[in-house]
Amino acid sequence: MIAATLGFYLVLLAAFLILMAPTSEACFILLACLLRSPLCPYNTTAAG
Repeated sequence: MIAATLGFYLVLLAAFLILMAPTSEACFILLACLLRSPLCPYNTTAAG
């Protein structure tokens, strides 16, 4: 019983981490662009 419950929570935690990874990356990119950081991938060197 304890092993099944522990396994369920480990699978749930792994799924949560996998699903949250793109969200945290997108949040970082959004913050970098809002703060006009050079890390923003959408910055261009062209004026205008």
